[in-house]
Amino acid sequence: MANGKQLSFLMLCVVLVSVGVVMGYSVPWGVAILTMAIRWFWYKRSHVARITNVEFYKLHVVPQYTKDASSLVTSEWSVPVTAEGIEEPNYVRTSSMIESRDAFPCHLVALGTFDGVKQVIAHCVLRETSASRPPDLNKFIRMLKMGLPFPAVQQSMEVAGLDPSLLNPKVIDEFEILETPTSSIAHNVTLSSLIVKPEFRGQGLGKSMCAYALQVASSLGAKEIIGGCKNELVAFYEKIGVKKRVGIKRRNIPRVRLGNEMFLVIDEEARKQASEIMTITNAKC
Repeated sequence: MANGKQLSFLMLCVVLVSVGVVMGYSVPWGVAILTMAIRWFWYKRSHVARITNVEFYKLHVVPQYTKDASSLVTSEWSVPVTAEGIEEPNYVRTSSMIESRDAFPCHLVALGTFDGVKQVIAHCVLRETSASRPPDLNKFIRMLKMGLPFPAVQQSMEVAGLDPSLLNPKVIDEFEILETPTSSIAHNVTLSSLIVKPEFRGQGLGKSMCAYALQVASSLGAKEIIGGCKNELVAFYEKIGVKKRVGIKRRNIPRVRLGNEMFLVIDEEARKQASEIMTITNAKC
């Protein structure tokens, strides 16, 4: 099925052919070709318009679409198979879908309605990176209780990026293991497995999925979204405010696969842009 851009291009080609037929051969034939093309064009346009009735969900809210989401993802990235011919049990793009929740991993889907039937037309997943949580203060409290020298613990805190002044006890025995606020905040999350069903591409769904992912990540307390992409996709992400990580800035930043490391700080400007994208998407539907 052709998307909007392809239909426009095809229509332009038909118009040019029709003009050529009119000028070089026969006016009736040229008019007939153009008339048929216009009728076909408007039929396709109305067909596409009906299937862009899109709704966005966390997958665990609509678990009945888990199988369809898995099929969509594996159509793009096949499931790895072991030497014995057994599918990898912990394959991130399939098995983790049943783990989707209001935390991480959180799988997201776009459902498009056609003839009253909903189908999964896009997917992505937000995952907490291995270095997304700041070091837990309790770790260093335990180090002190184990008898490690105070200066050594302070130095370890500096290396981990924590302020050593957080541990300034009069007596070490007064320390208690606390539930620190930092233990529940994911500072950065990875967005991956972004895919739009081929016949729905070119309609802004990829951009909308990214905007929805940002809103979800923000609601879960994330401060930054990171991800990797191929060279040909850098321009797409940069158009929606995502930036490319420069090598010199990679220190203490979780690495991602693929050639380019992209990131987006979740601030007020990013949230505003995401809201505008979702508003436009909803208006089209």
